[in-house]
Amino acid sequence: MKIIRVVHANTAKELEVERQAFILQNYDLEEFLVKYESEIIREARLAEIELAYKSAKNSALKIGQIMMRSLPVTSIFAEELLINPKSFIRFSKIAILTFLQDLQVKLEDVEVLPLEVAKEKYPSSHNLSTGTYTLHPRDGSRLTRLEYYHRNLAQEKDDELIVLLGKMGAKSLKILESDIQDNSISARLQIDAIAIDANSSMNLSKKIEKGKELIVNFEGNATKIESSLLENSLWFSDDSKLHSIFESRLLNSNRIEEYVLKTTYTETFDFDFSLATKYLTLYVDLKAEYQSLSRRERFFYVKFG
Repeated sequence: MKIIRVVHANTAKELEVERQAFILQNYDLEEFLVKYESEIIREARLAEIELAYKSAKNSALKIGQIMMRSLPVTSIFAEELLINPKSFIRFSKIAILTFLQDLQVKLEDVEVLPLEVAKEKYPSSHNLSTGTYTLHPRDGSRLTRLEYYHRNLAQEKDDELIVLLGKMGAKSLKILESDIQDNSISARLQIDAIAIDANSSMNLSKKIEKGKELIVNFEGNATKIESSLLENSLWFSDDSKLHSIFESRLLNSNRIEEYVLKTTYTETFDFDFSLATKYLTLYVDLKAEYQSLSRRERFFYVKFG
């Protein structure tokens, strides 16, 4: 998973400063110690054994004692560092070297770009500004903000469905959200009505809340259905139900007039929740947000003109 940080930077030096600062600000030292403490201690002790061997070749007993002491790799070595200054120096050198190597790996996982460069490199991104992003799972030329990653993708998916149905000639659309764990779709619904043009690309789906209906009324103008409509779709190019509607509306004289579609959001797209959390600029429980979205169903009751 690639982390992309978009910043204001005019020179290569400013960009490198931003890059290193971003990594260091989000560096998890506790994770580093958990991951590498044993390895650092082991390397320091091996160095101690090697030095002892060179200085006392003929003292098998001395080497045996050091090796026996080296077998349990635990944090008790910290006590030895306080007693033996030479061990402390060796430990420090190895720890610093390991830290720099780990830091270099993390630098490779993070791309820091000036805003103007990011706009050129990822031209399909919406409302791109400074912040922390990752690649869109279905479009390599688009960035998606790390905060609210799954929520934004779920909204984008439903918004595209609304637009596609409008372009197929939908006259009205009723959207109902429910929880998969619920036994029934809620009664006593509050209803909101919105009138839009068939070619609208507004963020409509975020207006709905669980237990509410959203009514979308299209203007009802005659719409020419493009034959490549679904081929260019980001989320529904391989959706069999939408293809059935599309083919009926485009090719069949006996067209579908009403249909019920259901959308869910259950894919993680190999999103690394742990890595993303490290680079968030504000706290968001991304895993809890995804789990909430994965329990959601939306029903689209569409009527065509």
